[in-house]
Amino acid sequence: MHTGTLDGLGNRGQGPDSAAVSTGWKLPAALGLLAFCVAFVGMWIPSFWDDEIATISAARRSPGELLLLLQSVDAVHGLYYLFMHFWTSVFGFSEIAMRIPSALAVGLACAGTTIIGRRLGSPTTGIAAGLVLAFLPRMVWAGTEARQSAFAALLAVALTLLLLRAWESNRVLDWVLYGLCAVVGVWMFMFFVLAVMAHAAAAVILRRRVLGTLVASAMAGATVLPFVLHALGQKAQVDWIQNRSLAQTLMTAAVKQFFYGDDRPTNNAPPQWVLGAMLVLGVIEVGLVVWGIWASRRHGRHRTLIVLGLSIILLPALGLLLVSVVAQPVYVARYLTFTAPAFALLVGLGISQLPARKAWLRPVALAAVVLCSLVPQLTIKSVVNEPADTERRVAGMLDGALPRPAAVVFGEPYLRDLALAYPEHFDGVADLALGQAQRSPERCGA
Repeated sequence: MHTGTLDGLGNRGQGPDSAAVSTGWKLPAALGLLAFCVAFVGMWIPSFWDDEIATISAARRSPGELLLLLQSVDAVHGLYYLFMHFWTSVFGFSEIAMRIPSALAVGLACAGTTIIGRRLGSPTTGIAAGLVLAFLPRMVWAGTEARQSAFAALLAVALTLLLLRAWESNRVLDWVLYGLCAVVGVWMFMFFVLAVMAHAAAAVILRRRVLGTLVASAMAGATVLPFVLHALGQKAQVDWIQNRSLAQTLMTAAVKQFFYGDDRPTNNAPPQWVLGAMLVLGVIEVGLVVWGIWASRRHGRHRTLIVLGLSIILLPALGLLLVSVVAQPVYVARYLTFTAPAFALLVGLGISQLPARKAWLRPVALAAVVLCSLVPQLTIKSVVNEPADTERRVAGMLDGALPRPAAVVFGEPYLRDLALAYPEHFDGVADLALGQAQRSPERCGA
């Protein structure tokens, strides 16, 4: 049976040193820095893709122009677009400049996940969860694209930390902070409301400050209701999502929710050896989750971690699947990126519950998870299997083929994405359909 405090991946600690391990900030900061580096390395390799170009289009607009855009499309991305408007006004529109905020958000989310893990489990749980999240393909993708998925994950971690604080103190200020974080999370991405609902469900199951949790959640819900209703009015924005059968959607979720990550709409299937590594990763991590829950069945020490983790993973997924079946397809793996920290926590719990008497098991399990997680990142970072028709490659080919002065006619409006993402390749090239030099074209949100 697991007793005492664990100070690493297997050693039992006692006394002041263990207390320092369980409360210090250096280890979470180090794991957060590692997660940032994992996301950062190679982020300049992939070309901008459709959704990132939508971010570029929105960020180029003034706040007033952006407000007009959000009245008709992309309201669910409005807060992120506004942030990126101010960010890009300072740092520009290169791949690195556009993607660094996401990598920073991933690093902070990883640090927060480490804190949650050691608070609800043990130092071992925190370390393992932080490392799992740092290399988890879904989070690496979120940290490598100029979209708000990484911010939603960070806000989910912050919301969970604030919930634990409010459960312990029951102070009005802590509940207010929880509610404010919930509001910001929903403004960042509408489906974040499912994370708030998951917390409410966990509070009911655990019988922890049920009234306070429900009141804070209800007040946050009332605050964001006008925004949610407005965003729901733009449901045509998700008409592009494929109408799959329930079995196909479940298969997509099983593969892409945590174990892959590349969401670019290409027909490039990953190589067989990448798929094999993803399969091994999925088996190992799901096995560790099951083991952690099973090994904790005889005591309630990890009940809060298990209930919170399962609620945050399952309720949002079931919610999107239900809407997809009865209304219209809305399930997209990156929409639920905010559930990734909860998954990492349960994997970390499984690693921490491996028998301590076999000291080699924990580092071996963690090493296997990390190594298998690295393989899908080769496609995420476009080191292998890069699509042949990326926006950067096509723009470069056109640039090399066009004499100066030159003109171009885009057969479809969306093809102007090339010039929006890589304007340096179209400098001085006249867009005949617009009747003006193609220097800073605009694109409606997607």
